Amino acid sequence: MQTTLPCCIEVSPAYVPKVRYTLRMLLEPLGLGPIWVSREELRNNSLYYGHAGESLPPATHVLKAAPDAEDYFAESQPYPASRAIWKTWQGLRYPVLFYADGTPDLVASSFFWLSGWQEHVINRRDEHGRFPHAASLQAELDTTGLPVVDLYRAQLQQLLQARGLNAKLRGWSDRSWAFCPTIDVDYLRKWRKGMIYREVVEYFLLNRRRCRLAARSTRLGAFLQDLMRRGDVFQEAILRMNACIRSLGTGTVFLKAAAHGPQDVHYKLHTPFLRQVMNEWRRDGFEIALHPSYHAHTHATYMRNERAALTACTGVAPVSVRQHYLRWDALRTPLLQAGTGFKIDSTLGFSETAGFRHGTSLPFRHFDVSRNEALELWEMPLVIMDSALFNRQGLHVEAAIEETSQLLDMCMRFGGVAVGLWHNVLWDEMDFPGWGRHFEETLAWAADHGAYIASLQSVLGGWLRYPVQPSAGTHGPQPV
Repeated sequence: MQTTLPCCIEVSPAYVPKVRYTLRMLLEPLGLGPIWVSREELRNNSLYYGHAGESLPPATHVLKAAPDAEDYFAESQPYPASRAIWKTWQGLRYPVLFYADGTPDLVASSFFWLSGWQEHVINRRDEHGRFPHAASLQAELDTTGLPVVDLYRAQLQQLLQARGLNAKLRGWSDRSWAFCPTIDVDYLRKWRKGMIYREVVEYFLLNRRRCRLAARSTRLGAFLQDLMRRGDVFQEAILRMNACIRSLGTGTVFLKAAAHGPQDVHYKLHTPFLRQVMNEWRRDGFEIALHPSYHAHTHATYMRNERAALTACTGVAPVSVRQHYLRWDALRTPLLQAGTGFKIDSTLGFSETAGFRHGTSLPFRHFDVSRNEALELWEMPLVIMDSALFNRQGLHVEAAIEETSQLLDMCMRFGGVAVGLWHNVLWDEMDFPGWGRHFEETLAWAADHGAYIASLQSVLGGWLRYPVQPSAGTHGPQPV
């Protein structure tokens, strides 16, 4: 049950929505529901944020607003890393971005990360239109593995508790942290025509001078053995992943419902195999979510039609969504998702590395910078992805497991949720060696450390203490 906390904000009108949004994201996880009051309405156990904290009731906690924060957020300039001031809290060294009279401005600093502000003011993108980790402030400051907003919140919690407020982190069911295993089904079968061509022509013929004869012979034997086996390794991976997750809890499976470009591999939702496995998912309490096609992150018609197609197949409008290739347009994609009826996104991890893209391990609502308002769309931040660890970071399996356990430990430390993404390529040791072991050991680590293991929808609904469901009338195509 939330305790109401009177909050007075004295900043410019354009800055007020940003402050209100950030205070909600900082306070509500502590069981404190802010109510907005004037200076004259402040009482004991209240909070003030602004530039002039004089003549306030003695029990008011004052958060000073940095004098340069409003000007910074009114412009479109990248944040200079050299301005950050480094502090240490409980052995963790972390950056504060804004200060007021030598006091950290936790609100302005948190808004920078939670809103994804850097993605609005830095134009650099990769070949898929994604914001690259190399362009981020996290990369400059070397804080990608640190949930800095959670550190800010922990200090605010400490300050409020010293004032006598019962500021306690919300739990996850009966656990102190949560883990969400998710599966992206990009391909339903491994040995499609294109894959066979790639294997035979590109590997054995075009690469004949790069590979020694013994290596080519070994690869050819593995290829033929895999090609002739009964069943498909990618479908077998889905069943095995389901069994591993089901033994500990539930998870979320992202399915594709269309293909509109060369990066999309088409498969039908009504195949006998998928019908069988969907029945198992429903029986076991798994969540079936949408993995939109490559261009859908900025294409309203694609998004609507694909959600409608998945709804028609499952009979339930999907609540959660994750964009294919983690494609994300900060101005357009969240509005499109919310307008199509989604309540939860879990796209926002870096495509090249594991870590905290928005500086937090806790769910947060999206903020629409262009409209200067919060959206009714929650982000479940993506912390680890198999292809980032193995393909982009180039880690071997032991190093991937070690980095993953460190990130999960950070989520556990701050009472957050760790979302992990795996593709149904696991245990294909010919092309993805060690990926299956990483999945199994990550699940085991989360279970051994007391995580609540469940789907995105179940975890967020329990944390918010109300079910996360589709809006009325979203079981078919919706206007955006």
